Amino acid sequence: MKNQEKTKESILFGLSRMMVPQDMLEFFEIASIKELNSEWQITLEEKKELVPAALSVQPDVVLDGFCNPKTILSHGFSLKPVYLILRRRRWKVAGTDEHFSNEYGITDHGAKLTNEMAGFFKR
Repeated sequence: MKNQEKTKESILFGLSRMMVPQDMLEFFEIASIKELNSEWQITLEEKKELVPAALSVQPDVVLDGFCNPKTILSHGFSLKPVYLILRRRRWKVAGTDEHFSNEYGITDHGAKLTNEMAGFFKR
């Protein structure tokens, strides 16, 4: 039974990778997948090792939760839209209140579409 669960997990993981643009997987990891009545949601969390450049020389850098998530439309799958929920990490120097995070050029000029989808609609 345990091997069947692993196989199901690996199949779902493989399918989710088809739904997530490859360039996003450079910065984010797939954390969860949900099928709702009207949509699919794939939650991506920023990789822990991507400390912002402004903090790269600081000695006591700590994770401090996540920024507000950003939801973007990837594309449709089985007649349901696929939404990617991006969770960027929030960082700070221990003992301070100033937060830092990374910015990524993932969407096209503020659109809630992946660059890939925005390019498709422009054509």
